[in-house]
Amino acid sequence: MTERTRIRGLAQRESPQRQKGGAAVLALSPAPGPRPAGVRWDQEQATVAVRGELDREALWAIDYTIERASIEAGRIVLDLREVTHLDYSGVPELLARRRKLRSLGGDLVVAVRNPYVANILKAASGAELPICRSPEEAFAEVAVARAGSARRRQ
Repeated sequence: MTERTRIRGLAQRESPQRQKGGAAVLALSPAPGPRPAGVRWDQEQATVAVRGELDREALWAIDYTIERASIEAGRIVLDLREVTHLDYSGVPELLARRRKLRSLGGDLVVAVRNPYVANILKAASGAELPICRSPEEAFAEVAVARAGSARRRQ
């Protein structure tokens, strides 16, 4: 991953039912911008990190942020490790975004640590949305395979 400036976007909205809960906060890393020369779109990775409680509107903001990230990076990691609640009704938008990325040669992987949130994702998406434990392992097998093929070429 290239070293670029991080931006922080705030997607805050308190629903009436969750006045006491925390609002969702999201960050996109690296910031959208031109890719370094020689780096293909499907090789570039971006992470959308989110924390707090995610209602449907917060998931809409996350989908928008993933769309912005996908302009310059084909591999997107949605980092939900610090999410405490997820509204299942927003999961179909994430699935649609993943299908779009895959049709272009990219992918979307979700990193989640909370078993409650993982179960919501699994129930709402089936096996269609890949889940891992950390952003580092999201595309680890791709990096290992790419390193192995580079060694064979030498």
